[in-house]
Amino acid sequence: MSDSIWRSIDTAEKSDYGKMECMEMTDVAIVGGGLCGILCAWFLKDAGVDCILLDKDRIAEGTGKDAMAQVTSQHGLIYSKLLERDGEEKARMYFQANEQAIQKYRELSEQIDCDFEETSSYVYSKNDREKIEKEIDAVDRIGGKADFCETTELPFDISGAVRFPGQAKLNPVKLLNGLVKELEKHQNIHIYEGVEIDDWFRHVIWCGIHVTVADHIICTTHIPFYEKLGKYNRKLHMEESCILALGNAQKMNGMYTDEAQGGLSFRSYGDLLLMTGGMYKPESDREAHEWEKLREAAAMYYPEAKEKASWKVQDCFSLDGIPYIGSYASERKTPGLYVATGFNGWGMTSAMTAAMLLTEIILKDKFVEAKEAVNYSWKEVFSTERKILLPQYFSNIKDTISDRFSFRPQKYKK
Repeated sequence: MSDSIWRSIDTAEKSDYGKMECMEMTDVAIVGGGLCGILCAWFLKDAGVDCILLDKDRIAEGTGKDAMAQVTSQHGLIYSKLLERDGEEKARMYFQANEQAIQKYRELSEQIDCDFEETSSYVYSKNDREKIEKEIDAVDRIGGKADFCETTELPFDISGAVRFPGQAKLNPVKLLNGLVKELEKHQNIHIYEGVEIDDWFRHVIWCGIHVTVADHIICTTHIPFYEKLGKYNRKLHMEESCILALGNAQKMNGMYTDEAQGGLSFRSYGDLLLMTGGMYKPESDREAHEWEKLREAAAMYYPEAKEKASWKVQDCFSLDGIPYIGSYASERKTPGLYVATGFNGWGMTSAMTAAMLLTEIILKDKFVEAKEAVNYSWKEVFSTERKILLPQYFSNIKDTISDRFSFRPQKYKK
C-alpha cells in the first residue's frame, strides 16, 4: 500500500502548534482535529467565541485525507429504509440535514479553493431493479429529487440506478489545509497538538497535568474518548475498505456506489479513477482477500489501467445507519459535553451536518440574541439518546469483551 493520492499531493507547509503548557480556560474545547472538529472551529471563529482545538496527533492529518471525498445526501438506499423503519418525517429530516450540508460546502468553496465540483451521485444495483424503484419512490415522498437510470458510465450492466443531481466531490487535503490556514488568522482560535485526553468531569478535561476548563466541550474523535458514559463501545463498530487510484482508466463525471455492502464505488479526480470495494473489520484476516478481489475487478473492467496508488480507509458505523450528534450521554449526565460520531462511511457530509448542529447549540446557549437565529428542525433524527436495539449491538458487546481478554489492542480507547 501507499499513501492516498490526497496525501501524496499534499505539499503545503504545516505549522507546528505544540502542546499545552499550562491550565487553559476557554468557551469551547474541541477534542479531535479532523474535518468535523475543524469545521466546528470554523463556525465559531466569527462569533467571538474563544475556542481551543486539540488533537492527540497532528491537526488535519486524520482519516479525512484517505476519503473518497464525496459530498452527498445519497447514503446508499437509506431513504426507503428510513421510511419503513422510522417514518416519513424522520426520513425527510435526514434528507434536509444532508442537503443543507451540501449547501454549506457550496458556500465554503467560495472562500476555500478545494476543487469543489458539482456532479450527480448514483447508487446502482446489479440485479435488483425493485430496490432502486423503491428508493426513488421514497425520495419522492419526502420531497427530494431522484431519477431512475439504466445507462451509466459503469463498465458493467446494471438493473438500474438512483441518480441524485446537485451533489459534489472535492479535494479533502486542499479543504482541510485551507480551513486551518484561515483559522490561524483568528486570535480567538487556539490549536494544540500531541494532546491525548485522559479523562473528563463536569466541564473539565485533562491530559496528564494539563487541564482545560471549558463551558462547552465537543468530542469529534473517531471513537469518543470518554468510556464511562454513552456506551459508544456498544453503539459503534469499525470497518475498513480498500481504495485504488487508476491511471489510464475511464474518466467518470458522476459518483457511483453499489447498493450491496462491499460492492464497488467509483469517482474520478483529475486523470485518475478512484475505485473502492470490500469491507472488513480492522485486523481481520479478510484484508488480503479483499485487496485481491478489488485488483481482480480493476484488471477485468480496466485492463489497460495502471495502478498509481493503493490505500485503505477506516470508517465508524452506528447501529442504525444514522450518526450520533448531540449531547454525549444526556444533558443531565454530561452537561456541556457533546459528541459527533458514527458517520457510516459518509464523513464529508456528516462532518458538516454535525458541525452545523453542535455549534448552533453552543451559540444559542452563549448568546441570547442568537436564540432565534437558526433552528435546525432535523436535529432530533441524530439524537444520541434514541433507543436502538439491533443485532450489531450484541456483536459490538462481544467484540469489546473479546478485546479486554485478549492481547490485541483495544479498539475503543479514551
